[in-house]
Amino acid sequence: MTKTTAKYAKEGTVAEHGMPSAPKGMGRVFGPAPAEAVTYRWDPFPSSVPAARRQLREALRGWGLADLADDCVLVLTELLSNALAHAHGPDPVVSTRFSRLADGCGVRIEVHDSDTAHVPVRDSGGGADAERGRGLLLVDACTARRWGTVLGATGKAVWGEVAR
Repeated sequence: MTKTTAKYAKEGTVAEHGMPSAPKGMGRVFGPAPAEAVTYRWDPFPSSVPAARRQLREALRGWGLADLADDCVLVLTELLSNALAHAHGPDPVVSTRFSRLADGCGVRIEVHDSDTAHVPVRDSGGGADAERGRGLLLVDACTARRWGTVLGATGKAVWGEVAR
């Protein structure tokens, strides 16, 4: 298991598709200062999930939104676990972006990956007894149905918003 380090790198940029263009590294931060948004690029291993949860909790505390942590962490865990489960290829790209909503009363959680074959759907029709897809029912509940998917040329972003 790799120890996660978080370093803020002003020289990092976020490419057009929303993923950091700087070199891959577990838990490194690229992009804006944590005052408004932070972007992390993750190695495609299950150990990335608890590390990402820690980084999200830290951002929420900094924004005065710690009371949203339980719902936010659940949304992040589901979206990131799905992305990691489908991360394939020679250089699977998985990143997260946490940003404070404009009104300051919530957070947007985005998980970016390079897989466009597995796109989550809001109403899969499986219900609570389905073998798969129940996690998205939780995302739906925690975000008050404010979540979705954006497809791009190099992958997708699955996002959810949790607010007071």
